[in-house]
Order: sequence, then C-alpha cells, then structure tokens
Amino acid sequence: MAESRGGAMEDDGMTTEVDRSTEELRVRMVKGLVERGVIVSPAVEAAFRAVPRHRFAPEVSAADVYEAPEAIFTKRADGGRAVSSVSAPWLHARMLEAAELAPGMNVLEIGSGGCNAALLAEMVGPGGSVTTVDIDPDITDRAHRLLAETGYTRVAVRTADGAQPLDEAPAGGWDRIVVTTGAADLPDAWFSQLAPTGRLIVPLRFRSLSRTLAFTWEGEHLRSDTTVVSGFLAMQGASAQAPRVVRLADADVRLIVDEDQPVDGQALRLAFAGPRQERWTGVELTGSEGLLPRLDLWLAGAVTPYGRLRATKAAAERGLVGWVLGSGAGAVWNGDSLAYLTLRQAPYTPEHFELGVIGHGPTKDKLAADLGDAVRQWDATARHSGDPVVHAYPRRGAEQPVGVVIEKPSARLTVTP
Repeated sequence: MAESRGGAMEDDGMTTEVDRSTEELRVRMVKGLVERGVIVSPAVEAAFRAVPRHRFAPEVSAADVYEAPEAIFTKRADGGRAVSSVSAPWLHARMLEAAELAPGMNVLEIGSGGCNAALLAEMVGPGGSVTTVDIDPDITDRAHRLLAETGYTRVAVRTADGAQPLDEAPAGGWDRIVVTTGAADLPDAWFSQLAPTGRLIVPLRFRSLSRTLAFTWEGEHLRSDTTVVSGFLAMQGASAQAPRVVRLADADVRLIVDEDQPVDGQALRLAFAGPRQERWTGVELTGSEGLLPRLDLWLAGAVTPYGRLRATKAAAERGLVGWVLGSGAGAVWNGDSLAYLTLRQAPYTPEHFELGVIGHGPTKDKLAADLGDAVRQWDATARHSGDPVVHAYPRRGAEQPVGVVIEKPSARLTVTP
C-alpha cells in the first residue's frame, strides 16, 4: 500500500479490507456534505476526498471519525476539560469554503491538530505554504507526527502563542489566516500580518455569542462577509479571556457577560428573585427559518449592555424562567434590573413562535419595553437583510467606529445590518 503526496490511498495490490472500508466511509462523508450544500466548490471536495481524516484521530474508530456530527476531542487537561479536538467535518468544510483558498497561497493556521492543516495543504498545493501554530507543545508534537505519518511533510509546525507575530510571516503578509480555536479578541498580529488582499477566518466570541467570521479588508478595518454559528474550544495564552458568570439562581440560571461590561451581580440576583413582567412583541418566527441567531447578532450591535441568559431544564420545570432554548437567550440589564428574550407558541398561528421579553427588578417595565422595541425594529428593518456584518477596527488604527462599540483589548467591533 502506498500513499500519494496528499495522503490518499493508491491501490498497489496490497490494499487491505480496512483501507477499503475507511475509503468508503470517507466517500460517504463527502457525498453527504455535498448533498447538504456544506461543500460547494470542487477544490474543497477534492481536499476532503484526499485527506485520510481518520489518521488524525487514531484514538477512535474510523466510523466515529467520518460519521461524527460534532468535534472529536483529542486532548483533555487535568479535570477533564477538553483543550484540543478535530473539528466536525461540516465545520471544517464551511471554514474552508469561507477561506476561498487558491494554489500558491501562504496560509497561517492558529490552533494545531493536523487534519485541517492537511486540508489546507491540499488546497494551496506544492506552490503554496501552510504554517500551523499552537501554544501547547503536546499538541504540536502530535500534529507534527501525524502530518509526517500521512505524507504532509511540507506543513511547518511551530510551538508559539498564535496571538503574537510570527517571525517567518511572508513579507507581504499571510494570504489567509485561519484560526481553529475560539478567540475572544483580534490581536494586533492578525491585523498587521494579514495581506492587503487576505482573508481572516476566526471563531470569535463577543457579547457572549460565538460566531465564525470571514473578514476582508475594508479601508483600514476588517469587514465580515461570512457568518457561521459554531462553537470552538477556547484559545489559550495571553489573549485568552474568560467571560464573567453571574449566578442568578444558584447554578440553574446564569447571566454570561463578556468584555468587562459593568454588572452588579448581587443587585441582579435580588431582582431575579422578585416578580417578573412579561411583554409580547407580536414578532413571530417559524421553526424552519433559523432566524434567532441572526436576531442575536443584530441585537449585540444594537443594544448595550448585552449578554446571554442560560438556564437548566430544571429551572424551566420550576418556573424560574420562561421558554429559553438550550443555547440561551439574549439579555440586557442595568444597575438593578434585567430582561431577557423568551418564546411561546403564537396565539393565533400555533405552528409559529412569538418572541417576548421577561423583565425583573425595579425598572423591569422600561427595560423589557426597550428590548421589545429593539426586536420589533429588527423585524421591520433587518429580518430579511441576511446576516449582520461585523466590522473590526484595530485599536491602534486611526479609523474610529461609530454606534454601539464592542470593546476588545486589541480591537473595536461594531455590528450593522
């Protein structure tokens, strides 16, 4: 059995039944991704057909690798917290499509695992280059070994903090920077080392949302043109930032706050323990539209402060919260009150769901009314406008954003329809 440069198996008469089985699994995976519209370009399809995905997660069966609906964890820290993974096939594909790669490009991957670097290498070809960086030497050692074993020896593996400038960056900047770990900031190095015609693909957390965004330059700032709802393991290193968690009712109800937005946890706990006010907006959704993530993103750029209320199933059963989905609900607050989005079956169209707001605290009526007005504004002006656009301004740059600004250590973000 021999391998091509890309790692795809060539039948030399010694191919085993196991090899045929894994090849069939890979073909079936790719076929499914194409049929679902996740893979749309021939280049991404060819890369997925070439890379032996199962070789990058040898701890689990090939069937588990090719049929996994979500990520496969490959390393856990003390206590069981996952710190490295092979992303789900659909997410790898969506990110590669968003990257718009071409032969000959120079690509920096931040967050190593091996599989995605192999896919990148297939797409840039022998005339391009791929450098993959991770802060954890265990992860880079593993990536280097697995890439070598599968024939991707041209991929350069480096142990370094991906938020810092890389010495071997091309003189004109990286054509593509692909971040495969959840980021809470856009470090200066990503602005300064991205080529003028480059694209930055990054899973970015802001206002307690997680969105994988594809950015291109627009003047002196970056502008998103692709949005994917996704979750990633958090980035490690100097730029890592954990959100603040305010427990409103023990562990059953929590308010998640990013970007050091001011919040009085004790006051909000007292407010949540008091009576609530429900307001219904008249704005209806259907289960098939998938508009809640779009609304969440729009609200993140329209109101401030803004975060996420999360509740357990037990909290709902006890009547502590309204109908809150597992992904949580957008929430706003002030010094002594808070309000959050909720759902109910629409009164006159049972197949639809109506958006509402539940408020707690001394100023719950006004807070709930303001959030409800924002929902109605979205419905009237932005519901059918596609995903909102995220603009990222380097803090050291001269260009200043306007409107609601989401402050990060190295960047300022705005969200527009």
